Amino acid sequence: MKKPIIFNFSKIYTYHKFYTLCKQKLQLPEYFGNNLDALWDCITGDIELPVSIRFTGVTPYHKNKFKALIKLMQDAEIEMPGDFVFNMDSSEKDDGTG
Repeated sequence: MKKPIIFNFSKIYTYHKFYTLCKQKLQLPEYFGNNLDALWDCITGDIELPVSIRFTGVTPYHKNKFKALIKLMQDAEIEMPGDFVFNMDSSEKDDGTG
């Protein structure tokens, strides 16, 4: 499997920022709709597999704000075992910004 695609959440505080980075890092198609349904469709049908995605710097703020995104990633790992791997590194530090 290739190196993991890393999303550093110490620099991500909005879904807009996440989708912008996601489009670049996963080379999503131009028609990507910047929402969770579109992300699911692209992950399960448009990206090159296998892929490993890692979220780093995840604080309690992120766990709350991005709860649906984290669940989507966990569901994708269940749906595509071996082809889609998701890891999340939590940080207890939450600077309250964002």
